[in-house]
Amino acid sequence: MMKLYIQVLIGAMLLAGCTQPEAKPQEKVVKASSSIEVAEVEDMPIVPLRTAEEFSLEDKRVGIEPKVIEIPSLDVKAPIEEVGRLDNGQMGVPQDPDQAGWFSPGTKPGGRGSAVIAGHVDSKTGPAIFYELDKMKIGDEVLIHGEDGEMLRFAVVKKVAYPRTDAPVDEIFGFTYGSGLNLITCTGSWDRKAKTHDDRLVVYTELVEGTE
Repeated sequence: MMKLYIQVLIGAMLLAGCTQPEAKPQEKVVKASSSIEVAEVEDMPIVPLRTAEEFSLEDKRVGIEPKVIEIPSLDVKAPIEEVGRLDNGQMGVPQDPDQAGWFSPGTKPGGRGSAVIAGHVDSKTGPAIFYELDKMKIGDEVLIHGEDGEMLRFAVVKKVAYPRTDAPVDEIFGFTYGSGLNLITCTGSWDRKAKTHDDRLVVYTELVEGTE
């Protein structure tokens, strides 16, 4: 039995890869409604987030440490690096715009809960790893490869674009009885004042096959 608590800023989706002025506006997907006023990320509170709970029965789904992400429909195959929680409460992001970042304090892909992988949409030199993430469709596959040849196959179940200060942190990072993998990047119009895109795109996927 285990209990794991992680605090993340409610603006954790403010990815460093979303701060490139050359970025082009991305196509909206499903737009979540919001009545709150857009605020600077430092004005947002840090909220407790539970990513695992006590279980009455043993759960053998421990997941794998992801090393490579593959998205066949987008012709994407790239290394995954571990990212954590920054001092200000935000989720870290990969240094290389052509790599993805797995939130390692949270759930492992294939484990019980919501694993989270973030990626840049663009950089100062052009498109980045998740530039075409908004083109994914329901049923599209995401393959996660482990260090020892393990492979997990996930399928897209939905995709949603949230206002950047109103992303549902508990839904994205929180506990679930299934084995989910959520991919995050930026989308929407460029906000010159905030130096970021207006929205955060989340592609929700669920485990359909594993060879761990």
